[in-house]
Amino acid sequence: EDTQQQIIRETFHLVSKRDENVCNFLEGGLLIGGSDNKLIYRHYATLYFVFCVDSSESELGILDLIQFLLNLDLWLFVSSLQVFVETLDKCFENVCELDLIFHVDKV
Repeated sequence: EDTQQQIIRETFHLVSKRDENVCNFLEGGLLIGGSDNKLIYRHYATLYFVFCVDSSESELGILDLIQFLLNLDLWLFVSSLQVFVETLDKCFENVCELDLIFHVDKV
């Protein structure tokens, strides 16, 4: 199996099994570099926005960066990515990345 797919699978497993009420950062898995790297993420609807950074980065700074990026008006002139994701979730019923790839005409 491709290393990139293994990393994606491991990252999803680490992030998706966490409760909603825990912090949004954790140590990276074995393929990601272990305790030398951190996963910092936000979960909106059914999508995860994940950054993998080294241990010198500020967790709160990266969370602010994610929030800033989510609030930019980049996606089809929607006021924020959160609104866009919620709309996609309604259109596709639990949207996933494959919906975006294979149904770009509906997006």
